[in-house]
Amino acid sequence: MLLARTARLLQHSTRTAACLQRLQRRPPVVTTVQRSFAKKKKKGKGKQPVEAAPATDDAVDIFAELFDAPLIAGLDKTITQLETTLKTMRGGDVNAELFDACAVEAYGDRQPLATVAHVAVASPTLVRISCFDPQLAPAVAKAVADIEGLSLNPNVSGGDVVVPIPRPSKEQRGALAKAAGAAAEEAKKRARNHRRDAHDRLKKASGGVSEDDVRAKKSAIDEMVDEASKKITKLADEKKKAIETRQD
Repeated sequence: MLLARTARLLQHSTRTAACLQRLQRRPPVVTTVQRSFAKKKKKGKGKQPVEAAPATDDAVDIFAELFDAPLIAGLDKTITQLETTLKTMRGGDVNAELFDACAVEAYGDRQPLATVAHVAVASPTLVRISCFDPQLAPAVAKAVADIEGLSLNPNVSGGDVVVPIPRPSKEQRGALAKAAGAAAEEAKKRARNHRRDAHDRLKKASGGVSEDDVRAKKSAIDEMVDEASKKITKLADEKKKAIETRQD
């Protein structure tokens, strides 16, 4: 979504071309950008000046790579980290996503639980994990018990791992809701840091670029960060609602 919005914000204007001409002095894209523009020839007898060629698609892509790509990557990582954190917070709901962050010691390496077992919700208070290799059941049980923040006590039953899910108390749900809000605020802080870094990169590369161009790019940066912040708020609100909903 952010990538698509970025593509719409980048316009093939003469001002963008001027900015790219300045960027051709910055490695490692110097060769590519230099090929994107024709230099003016000096005036001479019988010769007319040659206008600079418009920016090519490749040049505009370089502009996006230098300024927008780091911001987009940072915001995406921030949202993904928040989603992972929120999945480990359980209120009234029980679902397989609780175990998404679980990693099992298997075959000499750490494997995601989903690659070595199938997780099924048997009831609102019980989860059954069926191991593809029954010999891994003890390792799976240990990995489940080690999931931070859940305090689960799994039991091995043949090639399965049975996980009782205790109902959280009202006080526990309240604490989890606060934790979800705190995680969201931390994510928003990281998003603001990404905005600051993007503004700093723009400032360092804005020599010779019009003030209108700089303002337009700052506006685009702010819009992407604001959109990410709204996504963060939505994720936290949905998690709080799920935490406060008790299933019987």
